[in-house]
Amino acid sequence: MSQDSDPEVQRILDLGMTTLDRVEEARAVRAKMVEMGLKPRSLGQILYEKGYIEEEQLEALRREDRRFEGKEQIAGYRLLERLGGGAMGTVYKARQLSLDRDVAIKILSAELAQDPTFVARFEREAKAVARLNHANIISGIDVGDADGVKYFVMEYVDGSTVASLLRRGGPLDEERALLIAQQVCRALDHAYKNNLVHRDLKPDNVLITRDGIAKVCDLGLAKLEDLPPSADGARRMGTPDYISPEQARGDANVDIRSDLYGLGATLHHMLVGRPPFDGATPQAVMAKHLTELPTPVRKLDATLSPLTEVIVLRLMQKRREDRYQTPAECLQKLDEAVRGLQAERGVGAAAPASAPAAAPAAAAARPAPVVTPRRRRR
Repeated sequence: MSQDSDPEVQRILDLGMTTLDRVEEARAVRAKMVEMGLKPRSLGQILYEKGYIEEEQLEALRREDRRFEGKEQIAGYRLLERLGGGAMGTVYKARQLSLDRDVAIKILSAELAQDPTFVARFEREAKAVARLNHANIISGIDVGDADGVKYFVMEYVDGSTVASLLRRGGPLDEERALLIAQQVCRALDHAYKNNLVHRDLKPDNVLITRDGIAKVCDLGLAKLEDLPPSADGARRMGTPDYISPEQARGDANVDIRSDLYGLGATLHHMLVGRPPFDGATPQAVMAKHLTELPTPVRKLDATLSPLTEVIVLRLMQKRREDRYQTPAECLQKLDEAVRGLQAERGVGAAAPASAPAAAPAAAAARPAPVVTPRRRRR
């Protein structure tokens, strides 16, 4: 059985309590107990008995297990199932009891919940995101503390991430990729106007609803998720495949142009089916973001339009002064590229593919449909 199919294993790893090798050792012990006809102990208990985790960690894991099983409620919410997790915590699908609706709840990891400085930042950023109101951003609903459990409640989206679409089917049709990029750019424009920077824009953080609407998630919270310290002591925020050069260097003051770089790397991935750079280690990939330009997308797929290639290269310039300076500036070019593709398909008389960046949220929610492919991809 893979680790992904065992929720208990995944919760232990999400909480950063120990290594996968030690978890597998505990699983082997539990399997032996079953084989001998004994009542198996939990993985957490076995890890504790072996000295791999502390008593406080065992108790934190038990609390997490109770929440996962729906035996606890958090401020009027019933947890239903685990949706995912990372260094910062775990995300659950939950039921908001007062309004009888599904929501998503991000629960801060037990370790980070003990850091007053981090908790203050978590709450400050969560409240900032909750004030945003845009159709292309996952809405924030509530933030709070339930007996020491720090949580952030968000809109629940029934759909797939762009990363899932890419894993299942490879590159997207060019027009579809550009339509998704447009919507992400509108989300960034709204965040920019509210002084928020994502810092971890990537396919995993873009959800596509069943209606084809793109929604950016973890906006404002992603900036809290640090990569491990580098050898020189700097702390970087972001994901190596999509990280901007200034983030890879560990610069303290990053701005919306870092998010535009992440949009360029994400658009590159959507168009050609793989990230801009590869490498044997995350450090090797980050080094390429610092020193190399990505291969132009038309060298990887000659059917792509010249303007699309120009947009990707401009977004991924090493110096942020050489990129588009605002989401609105980038959106103008994305609009132009979409109109060009639609004109080729004979849709020239149709309404523009997107509204200006300052348009109301309802207009910004125009979905990214599955168009009739002009190329050999979805």
